[in-house]
Amino acid sequence: MSKIEQPKTYTGTELETIFFRPMFSGPDARSLGIKVMYNMPVPTTLQFWKRADDILHKYTAGGWNGGASAQKFQKTIDMQRVKAEISYSADEYFNLVYEKVLNCNGSNMDDLSGTELEDAETSLFKETIAESIRATMWLGDTTRSGSYSTFDGFLKRIFADISAGETDIAHTTMPTLTDPDEAEMVFKEVWDNSSTVLREFKQQGNLVYLVTSDIYMLYEDALDSVQLDSAYQAKQHGRERLSYRGIPVVDLQLTGYLAGLKDMPQSFAMLTDRRNLALAVNTNDFPGTEVKMWYNPDLMENRQRAVFMAGYDYLLPELISIAYRS
Repeated sequence: MSKIEQPKTYTGTELETIFFRPMFSGPDARSLGIKVMYNMPVPTTLQFWKRADDILHKYTAGGWNGGASAQKFQKTIDMQRVKAEISYSADEYFNLVYEKVLNCNGSNMDDLSGTELEDAETSLFKETIAESIRATMWLGDTTRSGSYSTFDGFLKRIFADISAGETDIAHTTMPTLTDPDEAEMVFKEVWDNSSTVLREFKQQGNLVYLVTSDIYMLYEDALDSVQLDSAYQAKQHGRERLSYRGIPVVDLQLTGYLAGLKDMPQSFAMLTDRRNLALAVNTNDFPGTEVKMWYNPDLMENRQRAVFMAGYDYLLPELISIAYRS
């Protein structure tokens, strides 16, 4: 056997439980550093409630002394139908799928069930879809011809809205960084430039630094140079995650993509609230959403296709502070 010919189609509940919900829930979704909204009611809205400043009043025996209604900020996320397609030569596909099966503990290569093959096939396609969504989420530009032009991603939207108003996106440019200590200086500058509103949200535990790999690695180098036993151990065994003054630092791992996209900033560090940036995916409320995998005997290749709805956006500009280099 050197090819996989059994077709597979997922719709409805299977589409959600087997494919998309595992990709957009749990630790993997949290590691993106943003809010993930899966199969939310349509139209999908990103919203943020502002805490009231003063609700205490002198006690009276009767009556209502309540003030104005709580303030809510809301933006509708533009959802668009997209499709993900990929094809492999029959031999290449067979090898890729079987490699995944081999990596599963306890697999018997002489007696493979259809379930093991199906799990390996779906895993292969899920990984491809998830990475394509992640890259487009940050780097998408609909005016670009070529790669990552399905949506306008976060960077395109954010840089289009940069201006000098008090409630706008706080921003500053930065030079090429070479010294490890400069990474910490960037984090401090981004913090110092941020709005009072953003800094006050620190106690809620949702602030995050979203950075490119060059800044992340420089900061890790700076931590390695600290003369402590804990730093010595971390230098040997690595760090599961980094943080700056209690705020997580997330490496967006975009360097490989940015090298070929000169219309994007090549290096940046962004401070925001996780709830302020959102990815929305819907496979439930629109007709025609499905995942199909089949073998094309004419071209001797295996094909995979997913049709679904997706969109990205940010809500409040005053909850973003960014330093960048073109």
